[in-house]
Amino acid sequence: MPSKPPVHRPPGTTGNRQQQRRLYDQARDTQPWRRWYKTARWQATREAQLIAEPLCRKCKNKGILTPATVCDHVERHNGNPALFWFGPFQSLCPPCHSSDKQREENGDL
Repeated sequence: MPSKPPVHRPPGTTGNRQQQRRLYDQARDTQPWRRWYKTARWQATREAQLIAEPLCRKCKNKGILTPATVCDHVERHNGNPALFWFGPFQSLCPPCHSSDKQREENGDL
């Protein structure tokens, strides 16, 4: 089976994925609410959500039982403290959170 030829880039240049990651990291560092995820308060909120809803909501709606490990904000909070701390929340598995949910929020669905 034919394979994709290697991509050769001049030294010091980065691929598209690396550029996206760097931009994401820069945005994360400039948004002070991103630090809230590292607080004990958020960890307790996350743990309570995962205990209350231990299965991924999106997978469960498809008839698949998948353990959830991510406490997701149903509504995008954009730094709004009330939405960040008080939800509403849903439990998701990493693939649903990292792909499906991000596409929904970015308007790609």
